[in-house]
Amino acid sequence: MAEEEVIEEVEEAGAGSPPGGGGKMKIIIILLLVLVIAGGGAAYFFLLKGGGTEASKPVDQVAEEEAAAQNDFSLGVTHELDPFIVNLAGDMNRYLKVVVVLQLSTEGVAEEIKNRGPQIKDSVITVLSSKTPEEILTVQGKYDLKMELIKRVNAIVSTGVVRDLFFTEFVVQ
Repeated sequence: MAEEEVIEEVEEAGAGSPPGGGGKMKIIIILLLVLVIAGGGAAYFFLLKGGGTEASKPVDQVAEEEAAAQNDFSLGVTHELDPFIVNLAGDMNRYLKVVVVLQLSTEGVAEEIKNRGPQIKDSVITVLSSKTPEEILTVQGKYDLKMELIKRVNAIVSTGVVRDLFFTEFVVQ
């Protein structure tokens, strides 16, 4: 439609030209046709094939991408230990209450942690009660405590590893 009008205008413009100008006219027509075909191909790819926008993607493909994005932000397998309340070293009037959440490598590790609960609790209580208030009240002290607890629990479990440890409650009194 618009292509035919452009071609007709080009042909009309070339009607009064000398006989040797026909070669230039053919080149211009061929270039116009190539541009029209390329534009149509690009429009087909972006509009019909879904190469461009989220709205053109099938609903199930969008749902899969959203689920994958959520997995990137999830912690994976976690296990919360019961709260620990221990007397701190050095001062019998100070105690620590802490709740620990473990980030685990596999679901099997969570099952093993449940089965080895008394061993893990004993190890955590031993580490916590060996600390003084001065050691654990600093940011670096909390980080060191976290690393020591991860190391201790990993020494107990055999089906995987504890990837990280989170204090969800940490009270020194």
